[in-house]
Amino acid sequence: MDWTEIRDNWEATLPALRTRWPEVPEEEWIAAAGERAEIIATVARWTGDDPAEAERALDDWREGPMPADAYADPTHDDAAARDAGRYIPAGESALDDDSRFGDDDQPDRPMGRSDG
Repeated sequence: MDWTEIRDNWEATLPALRTRWPEVPEEEWIAAAGERAEIIATVARWTGDDPAEAERALDDWREGPMPADAYADPTHDDAAARDAGRYIPAGESALDDDSRFGDDDQPDRPMGRSDG
């Protein structure tokens, strides 16, 4: 993730930051408002690391995937649709027949009902 994605998706990014640095109070994260320097200072303050070490730790975290909540935000729909092609094996199309998966001849169950 780059810093623009973090800042633009700040609320959706907060749970991942709180998981990585649980010692930082939520109000501190909220006050950081997605600003890189403030995030680094906050991590350094609450972990006891020097700012350079906190910046390295944050950069390591940032190299991971975008949190699912941020990626699932409707503003990313176009990118998600565009990226979906990566998951289709070579030689297949999103429009290929999927009858080989075996449930096309089964009626759909009414919503909210289970077998039994």
